[in-house]
Amino acid sequence: MDKTIFYVCLSIAKGLGSKTVKKLLDVYEDPELIFHTSVKELSGIIGLKRAEYLLREKETLIEKSRWILEKAVKKDIKVVPLKDRRYPRLLKEIPDPPTVLYVKGNLSSVDRSISVVGSRRFSLYGKSITYRFVKELSGENINIVSGLALGIDTIAHKSALDRGGFTTAVLGCGVDVVYPYENRELYDRILERGCLISEYPPETKPSKYTFPQRNRIIAGLSYGTIVTEAPEKSGALITAKLANEYGRVVFAVPTNINNPYGKGCNILIKEGAVPLLSTDDIKQEIPFLFEQEKEQKDIQLSDIEREILEILTEPRHIDVIIQKTGYSFKEISLILFDMEMKGLIECSQGMYIRR
Repeated sequence: MDKTIFYVCLSIAKGLGSKTVKKLLDVYEDPELIFHTSVKELSGIIGLKRAEYLLREKETLIEKSRWILEKAVKKDIKVVPLKDRRYPRLLKEIPDPPTVLYVKGNLSSVDRSISVVGSRRFSLYGKSITYRFVKELSGENINIVSGLALGIDTIAHKSALDRGGFTTAVLGCGVDVVYPYENRELYDRILERGCLISEYPPETKPSKYTFPQRNRIIAGLSYGTIVTEAPEKSGALITAKLANEYGRVVFAVPTNINNPYGKGCNILIKEGAVPLLSTDDIKQEIPFLFEQEKEQKDIQLSDIEREILEILTEPRHIDVIIQKTGYSFKEISLILFDMEMKGLIECSQGMYIRR
């Protein structure tokens, strides 16, 4: 049986949050083994009630998961489990990554991302400043992540597409559900040059509970989160808070103190967010994103070489590189040697660093 079905089982099991599932998968490399262990052993990790439920409902969960996977195939939806090599590397690092991602479109551009968020209501200033920064970032081949909501999210996605860039929409519903419906055309455009991502199975309708959950994915996918305009109480500020907790850079565009649509941005700056005055502020805080683009223009890189360069945002031991890529010691050793010969990296005191 395909292992993916057991990831789906874990993702739909009641009472098992993403953080708990991650804990299980840290112990059991193979998700199928979780359903073949004893209640006693399992309860030591997730508690007695959850262990009993998971093993008792095994067949029901498998049946539901099979239906979900069949729907995904019919609707051309990719199902990407947490341990899959296609799963976005940055998202894996958050404390509660989605156990399964449902994807429509091209996932390959997600690894070089900045999220751009804001409120549904906006001023002309908020619209123009969002367009300006997204256009400049798209010109650097940086993927723009947002939530497909009306307002700033919509402006961010459209600006990226108009510039010929990449964009990713994270949904609070199934990826086969268009919400809001006013963005039907934008939804289709994103599929042509980007992707739609959700942790919810096909045909899942949006609710007031799903949107706060999806905010952690927006923050987790990106090296930095930009809030271009948001009031004091806004989902965009929740995304910024999560990004800060994940150790990502939070940028906020300053605004007139009399502008109610942007008060949240000024509050973020007061609390320590980086004031965003120009793209140079992003380059200063996350230089790697822009250096990578320059290197890729000068040198033809393989997929694994790009992956390793993204891992080396700080000095890393070879064991860490092996763990994050899933390659063997022998394979990684040869790849690292080739990259040293190309002048891409160097090894100092057992730690690999970017040059």
